[in-house]
Amino acid sequence: MCIISERLSLGKNKLPDYKLKQKLLYVDNTKADVLKSYGDLFYDKGYISDALDFYKKAGDMEGLEKIKSVAFESGDVMLFEFAAKALDIELSPSDWKSIGQKAAGLKKYTFAKHALEKADDQEGLNSIKKIMETENSGKEV
Repeated sequence: MCIISERLSLGKNKLPDYKLKQKLLYVDNTKADVLKSYGDLFYDKGYISDALDFYKKAGDMEGLEKIKSVAFESGDVMLFEFAAKALDIELSPSDWKSIGQKAAGLKKYTFAKHALEKADDQEGLNSIKKIMETENSGKEV
């Protein structure tokens, strides 16, 4: 435990490899502040899904909210859903519709389709399906 804290405090900013990550999250009784620090490190390096794992284990609601916000802004429906689950938030149809519209605006149509299905938004879903068909018909097979 001391080695991990030292590594973080020395500012080496080295991400743990897969084995160490698994050990920190699931084997060792790693302290919440250390988990949060690793979450911040992963977040800063752009590994948002890994950051979510560390924030979740640390019980860091602020970090989880930050990820939920980033997921929304980037139209990443799956990450948005995972962050909401980690925050123990049940997404409403309007939440799903909002993230679906955001994803559609960013041309992330598969994400948009998934969200609009969850929202039970048939009008939006039909629109996305038409867009996807149009885009797929223009591609050579």
